[in-house]
Formats: sequence, structure tokens, C-alpha cells
Amino acid sequence: MGFKRLLIDVGRLLLCSAAFVVGMVAGGMITGILGLQPPPMPEGMDAASSSRNLVLLSPLFALALALLARGLAGTLPARALILSTFAWVAYSLNNAIEGAVVTSLPVSSAAFAAVTFLPACYLCGLAVAWLFPAVEPGRSWRETARDFFARRDALAWTWRLGLAAICFAPVYWFFGVLVTPFTLDYYRQNLYGLRMPQVEVLVPVLLLRSILFMLAALPIIAGWLLSAKSLFWRLGFALFVLVGFIYMLAATYMPLSVRIPHTLEILADSFVHAGLLVLLLVGVRAGQARPLRRPPAG
Repeated sequence: MGFKRLLIDVGRLLLCSAAFVVGMVAGGMITGILGLQPPPMPEGMDAASSSRNLVLLSPLFALALALLARGLAGTLPARALILSTFAWVAYSLNNAIEGAVVTSLPVSSAAFAAVTFLPACYLCGLAVAWLFPAVEPGRSWRETARDFFARRDALAWTWRLGLAAICFAPVYWFFGVLVTPFTLDYYRQNLYGLRMPQVEVLVPVLLLRSILFMLAALPIIAGWLLSAKSLFWRLGFALFVLVGFIYMLAATYMPLSVRIPHTLEILADSFVHAGLLVLLLVGVRAGQARPLRRPPAG
């Protein structure tokens, strides 16, 4: 990649991040119209600093989607819808569901978070789909997905999709246990609004989140134009950024003794989860990208 191309891509990312910020403002207006109340800010954080941190980190949000956009087939509306929905589920909806059980915030706070970032995710997804076209612009998503699902029979897809739908739950549990020695005291003391949920509550929530992740990622996997290896790295990075890295970077009110273990946990969760999705749905032998019908778009 030449320096000129790098500058162009950086400019595109900044435009996409601007779309995210505009969406945040629109989301704030919508929550006000709906009468949804924002959650109380933790000690050491206020609304202004929280918004500032998210604005500064919005290019990272756009980058996570842009890396996926390059390998995703389809028309502009199809790619925008797929990327936006994936972003909203991973960044907003799933974290709102988790926050409802691992924090002491009221359930209404989860609804506030889910609605607030809905316009931001969809405006940013649209901008990314427009400014970062696929490597093969003429390839339709429907055609690509049809070829993808034709690789296996119904029985094979049944058990593979079933495992893909629940694989996040054991991954989350395993790495969560590994970091427990570093974070358990904070949950026991309910610091920063954290709380330790009961197992009978956590397991159904994990399964729900796992299903949502699979449903959001499946259109990307089915419409992928590049190699399985590139899908693993890009999907893992996107999950890492959207599910928790941005939140950990923005949570400056938390000590590093909490943020670093959780960041490492989310990093491991994301790439192992992405690896399992690719292994189950794509396979280890799909290592080469599909041949392009035309030169990549500049």
C-alpha cells in the first residue's frame, strides 16, 4: 500500500467515524423522545468525558468494519445492512444484554444503550460499505451465499450451525474463569457497578448472546470473498474491537488492574470465537480466496 493510498483510506475512516458521531447525536435525540433515561455515571466519569472518549475512538470502530467490508460481497444496500447489523449486535445489543446481568444498573439502562447506538451503527455501516467497496464489486451476496451453503448437505449444516450458535458460551466461561483471580474482588465489592450474576441467570444469557453473535456474523461468513484465514483475522479483530476493546479504552475511570485483565479476556474470547465460527462454517481447507472476476477496485 502506497503512502497516498494510506492517506486516502485514513480520510475515509475519518468520514466513517464522523457518520458514527452523527449517529450518536441522533441516538441521543431518539432516547430523549422515547423518554429513556441514561444510566448513572460511575465515579470519575461524566457524560461529557464519556462522549469525548467515544468520539476519539470512533475511527477504531470504523476500521473494524472496513476490514470486513473489503471481503464482503453484495450491493451497497446489502453490505451496509449486513455490516450495520453486525456492528449493532456486537457493540450495542449484546453488551446491553450482558450489562443487564453483570452490573447493578437498571434494565432501562440496557434499553437506553441499545437505542442510543442504533443510528450510529447503521450510519457508520452505510458509510463503510460505500467508502470501502468489496474486492469484487460485481459479485452479489445472494450468489455468493448460495455457493457457500451448497458446499454441504442439510444434515451437515444442521449440526455445524447448531454448534456455531452456542460456541461463544463455553469460550466466554473458560476465559472468564481464567481472569477471575484478578477481578473477583471488584465484583464482590460491587465496585464500578459490577456484580457477580448467579449461574442460573448467566448461562441462559450467554446462550442468547452466542446465538445473536452467530446470526449477526453468518451473513458475513456466507458472503465472504477472501480466504478463510483472512476471515478469521478480520472477524476476530472486529469482535475484539466492538465487543469490548473500545469500552475498555473508554473506561478511564477503572483502574488498569481491571481493564487489562478484561481486555486480554476479550481478546482471547474474540479470536477463539472467530476461529470456531470459521472452522465450523467455512472449514480448514477453504484457505484460498475465490478468484476475482475483475481487478480489485481502487
